[in-house]
Amino acid sequence: MRYSDSVIDEVRAARDAIAKEYEYDIDRLAEALNAREANSGRKVVRLPPREVTLVRKAS
Repeated sequence: MRYSDSVIDEVRAARDAIAKEYEYDIDRLAEALNAREANSGRKVVRLPPREVTLVRKAS
Protein backbone atom coordinates (compact mmCIF):
# COMPACT_ATOMS: atom_id res chain seq x y z
CA MET A 1 0.00 0.00 0.00
CA ARG A 2 1.38 3.41 -0.98
CA TYR A 3 0.93 6.44 1.20
CA SER A 4 -0.70 9.28 -0.68
CA ASP A 5 -1.66 12.90 -0.11
CA SER A 6 -1.86 15.94 -2.36
CA VAL A 7 1.81 16.95 -1.96
CA ILE A 8 3.10 13.43 -2.59
CA ASP A 9 0.80 13.09 -5.60
CA GLU A 10 2.12 16.38 -6.99
CA VAL A 11 5.76 15.33 -6.55
CA ARG A 12 5.09 11.96 -8.19
CA ALA A 13 3.33 13.65 -11.12
CA ALA A 14 6.26 16.06 -11.60
CA ARG A 15 8.76 13.18 -11.44
CA ASP A 16 6.76 11.23 -14.01
CA ALA A 17 6.50 14.24 -16.34
CA ILE A 18 10.27 14.74 -16.25
CA ALA A 19 10.92 11.03 -16.84
CA LYS A 20 8.42 11.01 -19.71
CA GLU A 21 10.20 13.99 -21.32
CA TYR A 22 13.30 11.79 -21.63
CA GLU A 23 11.30 8.68 -22.57
CA TYR A 24 12.16 7.09 -19.21
CA ASP A 25 15.79 6.79 -20.33
CA ILE A 26 17.99 7.30 -17.26
CA ASP A 27 21.09 7.95 -19.37
CA ARG A 28 19.37 10.77 -21.31
CA LEU A 29 18.01 12.23 -18.07
CA ALA A 30 21.45 12.17 -16.41
CA GLU A 31 23.02 13.78 -19.49
CA ALA A 32 20.42 16.56 -19.46
CA LEU A 33 20.93 17.18 -15.73
CA ASN A 34 24.71 17.30 -16.15
CA ALA A 35 24.35 19.78 -19.03
CA ARG A 36 21.98 21.93 -16.97
CA GLU A 37 24.44 21.88 -14.08
CA ALA A 38 27.36 22.84 -16.36
CA ASN A 39 25.41 25.72 -17.91
CA SER A 40 24.06 27.06 -14.60
CA GLY A 41 27.14 29.18 -13.87
CA ARG A 42 27.09 27.99 -10.26
CA LYS A 43 30.02 26.43 -8.47
CA VAL A 44 29.60 22.68 -8.17
CA VAL A 45 31.12 20.95 -5.17
CA ARG A 46 32.20 17.33 -5.60
CA LEU A 47 32.79 15.44 -2.39
CA PRO A 48 34.94 12.31 -2.32
CA PRO A 49 33.05 9.04 -1.86
CA ARG A 50 32.62 7.91 1.72
CA GLU A 51 33.67 4.50 2.94
CA VAL A 52 30.81 2.11 3.56
CA THR A 53 30.51 0.92 7.14
CA LEU A 54 28.38 -2.10 7.97
CA VAL A 55 26.42 -1.92 11.20
CA ARG A 56 25.15 -5.17 12.62
CA LYS A 57 22.07 -5.28 14.83
CA ALA A 58 22.37 -6.98 18.18
CA SER A 59 20.47 -10.26 18.34
